[in-house]
Amino acid sequence: MNTDTTTPTARRPRLGRLAIGIALVASALGYLVYAGTKDNLVYYYEVDEVQAAAAKTGGKIRISGDVVEGSIVRDEEAREIRFSIRRSTMGQAGASEETVAPTGTSIPVAYAGTVPDIFREGIQVVVEGRMGTDGTFEAETLLAKCPSKYQEAGQLSSDPAPSPRS
Repeated sequence: MNTDTTTPTARRPRLGRLAIGIALVASALGYLVYAGTKDNLVYYYEVDEVQAAAAKTGGKIRISGDVVEGSIVRDEEAREIRFSIRRSTMGQAGASEETVAPTGTSIPVAYAGTVPDIFREGIQVVVEGRMGTDGTFEAETLLAKCPSKYQEAGQLSSDPAPSPRS
């Protein structure tokens, strides 16, 4: 007698269960990846695109720009800082401030938290948060971009650094 004919038919239900189990595990893992990254997907905009973007997304956005000279107001007691940003002129070869950043195009920003050490007027920053009802951007994150070329602390001009004395 041949008993091998019953074995393949008995395996089929096991393979079906295994396939269903793998599909369920893969679906659960896919959902966990989606749920974990959904909150981290934040749109990135320049200053001149913010008004339209804030209305479109209604949620968190990131804005890149330069800190406007004379706009920094610190409240040390509340650990809050207020400043304005305008469209960045960094990295745009041959572009002058007049052609890149229209006058009056700046956004007031309010941020409560630890301010990066390199934060100052004129530096390029990225802020992440939401646009407030009063037109002030309520930043939850403040990142100061490092200059692409190293300059000593006292060297603000584009002159080459003096060579060290031997």
